[in-house]
Amino acid sequence: MKKRNITEFQILSEIVRKQPHIKQKEIADALGITVQGVSEHIRNLLKKGYIKSRGRGEYILTDKGIRVLKTWISQFRNYLEEVNREIYRYKDIWPAIAYEDIEDGDRVYLFMRRGLLYASKTLKTTSTAEVIEGGKKGEDIAITNIEGIIEIKKGKVIILKIPPRISGGSKNVNYDLIKEVIDKNREAVVASMGTVSYVVTQKLNIKPDIRFAVLEGIVKACERGCDVICLVTGRMTEKVVKVLDNSKIKYTLLDTAKSN
Repeated sequence: MKKRNITEFQILSEIVRKQPHIKQKEIADALGITVQGVSEHIRNLLKKGYIKSRGRGEYILTDKGIRVLKTWISQFRNYLEEVNREIYRYKDIWPAIAYEDIEDGDRVYLFMRRGLLYASKTLKTTSTAEVIEGGKKGEDIAITNIEGIIEIKKGKVIILKIPPRISGGSKNVNYDLIKEVIDKNREAVVASMGTVSYVVTQKLNIKPDIRFAVLEGIVKACERGCDVICLVTGRMTEKVVKVLDNSKIKYTLLDTAKSN
């Protein structure tokens, strides 16, 4: 985002926090810039149709302004999350999971699996670290002096569309298909969205990893390199597909309703 847009983002944020009773001087004081600078940005925001004046120097956001502010908030959130991930590269000590028995002082290779950081002496990758405190296979160990980039390949999603109650619900599900998908993707994270989908997981003795904030959870899991199997009830599938498309996450959609 350009510098001008950052300032406009801040101004829109101040207006939405205190509208309509906020004056240009208040905005200038809050942002640490001149009133003249705020005035210039206000004129630009009015011209773009992001805000409108209620007279006497009072401003409110338009519907267009709200949409733009939401978009900028999303962009900032993604940017800050990326920066936050990079900051962790500078930590002195990191935890990792031992892929095999590892000793103190070993030099290990690092990789991600199911959203977790693993260390191995044998599986070569582009990132390495020094082991401060080792451990047995599967235990948490302490590493430092990380070098290289830890590669994270974005995960994929298999969407299993579950028929809604009006179409038979859990009684009209091809359970063999679901079992086959899960058996072929043992390391995938399982998400459940909707009441009927949850009932289906219970009939299959599956405990979903993600049940709440499902859309956000799926995206986060994929960004950490996890594949996801998502059982979604009926038309809620459309929401999942839209989010995956927007996040540029690959997916496969399978209808689990029994064939007539």
